[in-house]
Amino acid sequence: MANMDAIRYYSRTGNTEKLANLLGKQLNLEAKTIDTPISEPVDRLYLGGGVYNLNVDAHLKDFARNLDPKMVKEVFLFGTSGSLFTVEKQLTKILDKKGIKVETDHLFLHA
Repeated sequence: MANMDAIRYYSRTGNTEKLANLLGKQLNLEAKTIDTPISEPVDRLYLGGGVYNLNVDAHLKDFARNLDPKMVKEVFLFGTSGSLFTVEKQLTKILDKKGIKVETDHLFLHA
């Protein structure tokens, strides 16, 4: 059985969407918004978002909280922000509680 990967992102201003699409091009994956649920088990989920007023958007937090650990083996975080550590800390805390492994390598760009 082939490895399955997926990209999901939340973007208010379009910056994270651009980054998700660039990542998707490199990985030969279609980047989809968090409105598209994870419907098949994935080995790697590339999950991205931005920081707004020093917080990860509530929509992205809710998506992370609702991930099924049986459907996602590992998450790679990416995003755009002025405070890159905020995305990592806030989402890692949520995913750790779910028992979903978060890769230590992340990609964050200052927008």
